Amino acid sequence: MERNSCEMNEKAEFSVLIKVLQEERLREKKEEVDNASLFTSDNIEWATCKGFNIEVGKQQIEAYIKTWEIRPCWIYSIEFFRTGQEDGFTIYLYEVILMAPTSRKPISERVSVYFAAEISKEEAETRPVKVRFILESCRVIHTPGKNRFNEKWLTNITETKALWQKMMDF
Repeated sequence: MERNSCEMNEKAEFSVLIKVLQEERLREKKEEVDNASLFTSDNIEWATCKGFNIEVGKQQIEAYIKTWEIRPCWIYSIEFFRTGQEDGFTIYLYEVILMAPTSRKPISERVSVYFAAEISKEEAETRPVKVRFILESCRVIHTPGKNRFNEKWLTNITETKALWQKMMDF
């Protein structure tokens, strides 16, 4: 039963990401946006749409995570979730699970960060992949290069989960 609620949360988080990507496409059609500033981040040059695949996505997400200023105690795994088709775009969805185990608590609270990589079928040769991410139980969409990742986001989620667990144990 617990896994079903987790799967429903994943679907909700991915739905939010997909909706934001759709809204941004509409906004970009109305505004002339300087795309160069949107797609480079923290010394990560995202692949072009033509050169993108599942493995490239994992490698680039991992390279991006390595730019985060988080303590080395945080370990993570990156899992490809699925692809989706939206109006001439393919969206690759990934889940990154982070945890900070200690000797006192080797199985610590996990935090999921959901990534969406949007691949355009137009200008695939030159257009960089658009990447967005969202943390579990948060509704703020982050854009690499526009938002600096903050370790406090992770600790806030783990602390909140621990508080909920204590409340449930009573």
